[in-house]
Amino acid sequence: MKNKSIKPPITISETIFQFIKKSIINGEFKPNQRLQEKEIAEIFSVSTTPVREAFQRLSAEKYVILNARKEVIVAELSTKQIKELYEIIRVLDVFSAKKALEKITDKDISELKKKTDKLSELYKKKNIQAYIKKSTQIHEILWKRCGNELIYRTLVDLQEKAIAFGDIVTSDFLSIPLYFERSYKDHIELMAAAENRDAAEVEKILLSHWGKDYYN
Repeated sequence: MKNKSIKPPITISETIFQFIKKSIINGEFKPNQRLQEKEIAEIFSVSTTPVREAFQRLSAEKYVILNARKEVIVAELSTKQIKELYEIIRVLDVFSAKKALEKITDKDISELKKKTDKLSELYKKKNIQAYIKKSTQIHEILWKRCGNELIYRTLVDLQEKAIAFGDIVTSDFLSIPLYFERSYKDHIELMAAAENRDAAEVEKILLSHWGKDYYN
């Protein structure tokens, strides 16, 4: 009988995979940057074998590209691919938010309010990068409360990719202030609709939220 309380140890390959993935998401490794197998191995004082295994996983998840010359390049998603990511996020976000409202607690609402208040501060300061991260945290509360772990992890993974490669949103917020204003307005309305447990209004807001011009 398996003991569910016992978790297998994290392998060095997994550690390297998480390190590179986080570095890409945080912008420390840039799109089109070449990653050197030996340099990564030296960081962890290991052979190149676990690094190669990590590269294979990163390639499967579209974070890096293994080209014909066997070079490992940080991926760069096209505008079309970024928009396709958001199309999937849009559908799953609406579904998960509506499910979340069936079981959302007063504690969840309080947390949403705190994060929305912080979002307001960031909006007023025009701190776009921090604003985007905080807005994602607001969505994540609803994603998690949905109760479907697979949908939650899928949304988190998709959003991580969008943040890692999606300069389209940041650049549009900078160049077209109206988009930034619309996003903030959506979040204020979303907070009110969630507090009222109004699933129809939440769906209406989110369908619009993910359907702005920069996603079409």
